[in-house]
Amino acid sequence: MKLEQSTKKQIIKNASLSLLLYILPIALMFGTFAITGQRPWEKKRHQDKQENTVKTKTTNSQDND
Repeated sequence: MKLEQSTKKQIIKNASLSLLLYILPIALMFGTFAITGQRPWEKKRHQDKQENTVKTKTTNSQDND
């Protein structure tokens, strides 16, 4: 079974368009990161920060001698 030339061109055109639409948002995201200098993958999560802090018990006692 042989494909017609017009069908082959249409398949290639549709596949190229699909790849472009798939890659475009990813490229725009990384382009935005490059322009603004943001690096969200390097930020620590708030939960990790809380786990690393040392909890101490404090009392507010006053000595009234």
